[in-house]
Amino acid sequence: MKIYRNSKLFILIFLSIIMLKCNYEVTEFGFNGSIKGIVKDNSGGLLHGDLNSNNIVVNLLGDGEKQSIEIRLKGDGTYENIKMYPKKHKVWIVGPIVKSDTLSVDFSVESNIVKDFTVTPLISPKVINGTVNGTSINVEYIIVGNEGNSVKKMEIYCSTVQYPTVAIGSRENVYFTKIVPLTSLAGNITINGLVSGTKYFLRIGAQANTTALMNYSNQIELITSN
Repeated sequence: MKIYRNSKLFILIFLSIIMLKCNYEVTEFGFNGSIKGIVKDNSGGLLHGDLNSNNIVVNLLGDGEKQSIEIRLKGDGTYENIKMYPKKHKVWIVGPIVKSDTLSVDFSVESNIVKDFTVTPLISPKVINGTVNGTSINVEYIIVGNEGNSVKKMEIYCSTVQYPTVAIGSRENVYFTKIVPLTSLAGNITINGLVSGTKYFLRIGAQANTTALMNYSNQIELITSN
């Protein structure tokens, strides 16, 4: 009986060691690095992405890997990933921009990296300001082509959802998006027929003639009159 009890105790200790070892391996597997930052243009203004699509993406390719990690640029111009493996990675940006330089970061040397990028967008749309007149909103804007790029398509999105795009659309009794084509590279556009006392988010999308992707402007928020 004593031998049985000692054997049972030994087995329990052995299993505990194995479980602790397994737990150690999982928690130390390596995905504890992080990278974050902002993406700017040459004038210091933010590039505005779309979290719902691969419009502008920060790519990271680890040493020995064949598939890159894609981090979508958010509407506020920031990006972040908190699960990076501790080794060297090549970093570059793809999207409606002039080709980005490829940089290198090493999460085995520094686990939490802050890395900002400066790139040249194909098109630079900007909302200058907006004013409310009852249930209408007037927006002043400007759209500039960079590096010889011309604008093929341009439109403004007015939505009850933040950082709207053409893909947001409308869903009855849930959210609303109105898309208005723009015909001039600069000026004013009035959006009519909105709901009173409602907060709207507005920004511009502009497409260069060399890409199917949109460059997006900054966002403004306005509330229609009651």
